[in-house]
Parts: sequence; structure tokens; C-alpha cells
Amino acid sequence: MKKVRVVSRKYDGSLRDAYEAWLYAETAESVTLFSLPGGKAWDYRQRAWVTAADGLLEIYFKNRWYNVWHIGEQVSGANLIYVNVAMPASFTPTTLTWIDLDLDYRLHLDGSVEQVDQADFQQNAQRMGYPASLIQQVEAACREVEAGLASQRYPFDHARQAALYCQIKAERQAGEDG
Repeated sequence: MKKVRVVSRKYDGSLRDAYEAWLYAETAESVTLFSLPGGKAWDYRQRAWVTAADGLLEIYFKNRWYNVWHIGEQVSGANLIYVNVAMPASFTPTTLTWIDLDLDYRLHLDGSVEQVDQADFQQNAQRMGYPASLIQQVEAACREVEAGLASQRYPFDHARQAALYCQIKAERQAGEDG
């Protein structure tokens, strides 16, 4: 696996965060990344480099308006899945870029689902001038995410994705030992 840079921006182009992750797979539809706990990431809210608490399997779509992060290695105890409503990702051989649209979903440890950052979305929609077509895409993405979380089908199949995370981690460790 090779390292790639992940860069997320807000709709106005401002930096949201940036970090490195390992490329696990790329298809015509998606890019899957792997990251271990302890990695460093730039956080726009804190305006500082922070240490990632959890190990993630991150699934980015080239044609869907969200990305899905499965917590494969729980350290923080915060949630099982984190979904960012976002514009479709773009990928070059060295960088994955995506535009954050503020709304997010958490699948908590107890199985409950929570939509978060609604106030951020409304504020940024006004401040950054989200066009009506973008707001319609966000609403459609929310319906798709909610249905996916309820059905637990790919890419919302946490048990399967967490098992894949563990498999990737074991393969990496075996490669480092051998």
C-alpha cells in the first residue's frame, strides 16, 4: 500500500483538514483508505495538528455525495461510523480531495443514529451561498445515508468493514515483520 494525502476543504475553498492515509483500493466508483490510530491531522477548528484517536477504514465515493468512515480500532469510544455529507471525492495518484458540506451522521456504539452539524450547514449555506441545486443534492444524500444506515448494507455494513480494517492491519504487521 502507498501513502496518499487526504485534503478536505469547505465549499468556499478554505482548508478543513489534511493528513496522510494508506491507499487500500481504488475502483471506478470509490477509493478506500486505511489509517492507524496516532496519525497526525491538521484540524481547522483547533488550527493545530492533532493526533487521530481511532483507526479508520475510510470509503470515499467519486459519484456519491457522502463518505463513510468506519472506526475499525476503537480508542475514543465515540462511535462506530462517521458519515460526512460531501461533494463527490476526486483522486489523483497522490491526493484524495473532498468538499465538506457540514452535515454529518454518527452511528453510536449503542446503535443509535444522530445527524450532527445542522446549524453549521444552515450557517454555511447562507455565508457561502450554497446554490439550490447543491442543497437538493445534500437533502438526497441525507435520505440515502439514513436508508443505508438503517439497512446496514454497503458502505454502511460496519461489522464487515471493521473486519476488513483488522485484516489490513494484520497484513501490514505481517509485512513489516517479514
